[in-house]
Amino acid sequence: MKYFKENNRLIYVVIFTLLLLFNPVKISALQSSDELPTTGFEDRDGDGWTTLDEELQFLEELAEKSERVSFSQEGTSVEGRPIYFVRVGFPEPPSDEAIANGRNILIMGTPHGNEPAGREMTLKLMRDLAFTDDPELLDQLKEATILFVPTPNPDGREANQRRNAQNIDNNRDHLNLNTPEIQMIAKIMNTYKPDITVDAHERPSATGHPDIEFLWPRNLNVDEDLRLLNIELVENYMRRDVEAVGYSTGLYGTPGGAGGGDERILRNMSGLRHGLGILTESAGRQAPNDRVDMQMHAAQSVLRFYRERFDDVVTVVTEAPHRKAIAGEDSSYPYYLDGADNWDPSDHGVLHTKPSGYLLHTSQVESIRRHLQLFSLQTEEVSDTLVFVPMNQPMMTVIPLLLDERAPNNEIAGLALYDFNNPGSAANMKTLVKYFADEGEFENDRDVRSLQTHLSAIERFEEKESVDKVIKHLEGFQQLLNYQKNNKVISNRAFGDLQTYTDYIIEKWDRAD
Repeated sequence: MKYFKENNRLIYVVIFTLLLLFNPVKISALQSSDELPTTGFEDRDGDGWTTLDEELQFLEELAEKSERVSFSQEGTSVEGRPIYFVRVGFPEPPSDEAIANGRNILIMGTPHGNEPAGREMTLKLMRDLAFTDDPELLDQLKEATILFVPTPNPDGREANQRRNAQNIDNNRDHLNLNTPEIQMIAKIMNTYKPDITVDAHERPSATGHPDIEFLWPRNLNVDEDLRLLNIELVENYMRRDVEAVGYSTGLYGTPGGAGGGDERILRNMSGLRHGLGILTESAGRQAPNDRVDMQMHAAQSVLRFYRERFDDVVTVVTEAPHRKAIAGEDSSYPYYLDGADNWDPSDHGVLHTKPSGYLLHTSQVESIRRHLQLFSLQTEEVSDTLVFVPMNQPMMTVIPLLLDERAPNNEIAGLALYDFNNPGSAANMKTLVKYFADEGEFENDRDVRSLQTHLSAIERFEEKESVDKVIKHLEGFQQLLNYQKNNKVISNRAFGDLQTYTDYIIEKWDRAD
């Protein structure tokens, strides 16, 4: 949309209101034009982005003049700047508990501070929704709450730089959760579980060709039915709608690059959290008003899709977690540490026989406490020192990425186990020996039988709770492992994991004495 230079605020807002009549989001005729809140960007007709102070003033005015809007400070940046969370509903936003238990979508702007058009889109869209009299939109706001985080990287926006004040790219932190800004986003996503998440970006050096690009979650661990519906959103709605108003569109990125399956990117993490995820990328060298306008049309298309395909969206985001939990229990379903839906994973990037879960020492648990909480990961206490993270749960989608030593961005190296039964026991370790034997990690079967025989003896002592004998035979098992390593009949990986497992069980029984 092109706005005219204003000579005074009243004339501008009147023209602005009339122009909105031709857009999908209509401003209520009951709202007189001089009462409509406007952004700093609009007041300057695109000659200067909305400042952080102006954002707060805008949100305060919006919440004061529309019962449909509420906002709160949800987090704080590295340098102490507030990060605001906005809720839009009809006739008013539900309680946070009701939002979390109901339907909602999240629209987020400016994760990269030098990509401001998406931020302006969020401010304009929330205002338009706050005053619309479009019956379809009002019905939609009754059925689902629209959530906004306009400025998730205020330090970067203030400095007009891509990264945050720690010099971390926030859109490479959605797995590891090192930054306070992305910890806040993870909390929102974990609490409200949005059906769709829109992540608004720009290509700062692009002049067009195409004007705006989109992309869905390409990570191979995303539920396939969810991915297919996500692709339909992009190809059959967003691209068609945005092209219909005169902008050219494309798909973002290239195979193996930023358009791939990187789990640290919000687009992919949205899918791994079992919601639809959308990346928008407007051309950053075009006129500011045009960039904001194309972002607006993209967001309006998402809202149209959500209205028209509401039942399909609800079905897929409800069923996907259950499907992934079932897949987590079946070791025949592979797990992917790399690759994407547009390029094949590497040879070492596929866990063809995936673990049943990961055994962690309590010291490791402390180091990933925020991940357990912000991904709602379920754990089982094995002993005072051991915790098991099973794969038969909805968020199995991120567990190996966080805990497997073979994952490219893992947080810790947990001990991969291949049996859900009795983790932290000699009986369970026998399954691990069998797994390594099937993987060809031993020189011959004789050495495998030797370990299994020794473990069977330890298993009997465990059943009798003969602490001293358990520990004594585990120490003998370690000597046998060392013998096999010295004679090069066991791989380094198998030796390391079995040695670690033995240490864990010895400590467990030693504490029980």
